[in-house]
Amino acid sequence: MKRKHAILALLFVSSAGLLAFGRTKPVDQVVEAVPRAAIAAVRADRTVVVDSGIAALRARSELIASADAKEHALFGSRSLAPPLPSAAPAGAGIPPLPPEPAVPSLPFTYLGKQGADGNWEVYLARGDETVIARDQMVIDGTYRVDAISPPTMTLVYLPLKLVQTLDIGSAD
Repeated sequence: MKRKHAILALLFVSSAGLLAFGRTKPVDQVVEAVPRAAIAAVRADRTVVVDSGIAALRARSELIASADAKEHALFGSRSLAPPLPSAAPAGAGIPPLPPEPAVPSLPFTYLGKQGADGNWEVYLARGDETVIARDQMVIDGTYRVDAISPPTMTLVYLPLKLVQTLDIGSAD
């Protein structure tokens, strides 16, 4: 056995002995706070600080709400979130929040696709017009082609920056 193991074994045996044969009864003596005279100290900037010592104990009933209360705030709580617009005093004439803008459905119909050297062209129809869409292309200033990776094509509706997908079939 190494020296380190011998020392650890000795410490273990002595700890076990203290645990088994040491004092098993807790001390019943309770120490109360004793008021003392205030101690004044002078800081380096010549301000006087008065230390009043230990504060007296207060009854639990003062600290915690009555037992009839449904909840109590022992430590209190504070929300750091800003107040919601609807959290206004009663009687304040606050207009309702504006509705979420409606997102139009995709105006395109899938016609076909062609892939060459890893670059895809997707043929779309909008009414009587045919659009050839390529990666990162902007269509009429309202839609941007984000990615073409069969079986989907990802478009971004630019006024709301909303991502929409169009099913274009597999790469076969």
